[in-house]
Amino acid sequence: MKKKLSVLSYHPNRCSGFGGIENLVRSIKLSVKKSAITVYELYNREPPVEEIEIERTALDIQRKLIFDSGFLATFNKAWVFYRQAMRGKYDVVVTYHPANLLFFLITKRKPKIVLVQSNSVEKLFQGRLLKALAQKILDRVDAITLYTSFDEIALCQRFQVDGSKVFIIPRACKLPSAEPRQTHNNTLVTICRISENQKNFDAMIGIMAQAPELTLDIYGAGSTEEVSALESKISAHPNIKFLGKTNDVAETLSKYSVFIMTSYYEGYGQSLIEARSQGLPIVLFNTFDAAQSVVAHEKNGFLIEPFDQTSFRDGIRKILADESVYQRMSKESVALAATTDSQSIQEKWLTLFTSFQ
Repeated sequence: MKKKLSVLSYHPNRCSGFGGIENLVRSIKLSVKKSAITVYELYNREPPVEEIEIERTALDIQRKLIFDSGFLATFNKAWVFYRQAMRGKYDVVVTYHPANLLFFLITKRKPKIVLVQSNSVEKLFQGRLLKALAQKILDRVDAITLYTSFDEIALCQRFQVDGSKVFIIPRACKLPSAEPRQTHNNTLVTICRISENQKNFDAMIGIMAQAPELTLDIYGAGSTEEVSALESKISAHPNIKFLGKTNDVAETLSKYSVFIMTSYYEGYGQSLIEARSQGLPIVLFNTFDAAQSVVAHEKNGFLIEPFDQTSFRDGIRKILADESVYQRMSKESVALAATTDSQSIQEKWLTLFTSFQ
């Protein structure tokens, strides 16, 4: 009989929010629900509004930060995580950012450490401090989860990585798969955090300016400044609308024919796998390692060389020009969605944790 295992998961935001990591924490909790594994959630702050109702229990641990932004916040988060891990006598600790492991470099004591990929490999160790300590952090962890084999290749090109520590675990899609689409129109959609520095709305606007016969609706939330800037940019483009946050992603996606993304970078792209599960063909710039696992080029959409707006526009038009092409790509999107089925992903997390028992 396998021993009981206690796991501490740390992310600054409680998992009652809509973010990708918050969704992942909820998925991890579900994966161990019927096992001998207990997951404690350490967090610093609640979402501004309770977006998802999750009952608080003794497994939820809030530790507020003294410094919540800036350089000092990096060390504050790392210290809060390290102190809780050392005091709590957990068997395994899990975090989603390598900076949170800084204080673990000064001790070889238990617990086992799992580092979860939360961004593209290129962006994983950003800043002078993390770049300098990246190899030491990778040597110190007991497991690192990566979204795809492409991310593993990218990581191994940059650092020396023990292959036995690597677990390939994609993000789980929280939506049940829909039936492939049988009809379509000229409506495009994107759902994302409103942040120009990452999402590259300027490129979206440039693409739509080349295709006046198409319409694009943008859904998402962001700071007042970011939202205002976006609304100002699209005001001169009648075929683009910003519609704010959606609380029913499946219902929203059902109204559109193609999902687009123009980001400078992504980790995995939660909204991409959700769109795929609803049978939408996808067009995106190939700017992150996991992109090629989400979109099979010319099968369920197009991966476009960064940042070729004309080829991006042409890709959209190819999907929409022929009913049989559209139906084939929609069918392929639904078929590929099986790789991120929530049940199969939860089983992968359970396999990882039980490897420590």
